[in-house]
Amino acid sequence: LGAVYADSTATIPLIFVLSTGADPTAIFLKFADEQGFGKKLDTISLGQGQGPLAEKLMSDGQERGSWVLLQNCHLAVSWLPTLERMVDQFDPELVHRDFRLWLTSMPSKDFPVS
Repeated sequence: LGAVYADSTATIPLIFVLSTGADPTAIFLKFADEQGFGKKLDTISLGQGQGPLAEKLMSDGQERGSWVLLQNCHLAVSWLPTLERMVDQFDPELVHRDFRLWLTSMPSKDFPVS
């Protein structure tokens, strides 16, 4: 995680593509603590109806410079175009430099890769 984080920017999401039974959450939370973001981290498990909350967490995170972890993106297929649109609109001049968007998803043909 350290090498990936070191190469990351505030405007490009970091994606964990999961395999069955894999859950990187514990490792991720430990890493967030080590980087000083344990208390500046919002997580949400996506599913039906969670899109608006995820949007708010992302907007707040961009302003505050916190990390946002959106888990199980593959369960929110109908919301993925909104996620993609939001990411496309990240403005490096406006997004706090410490902000990071972390995503987890099982492999899915519906997950936007652009």
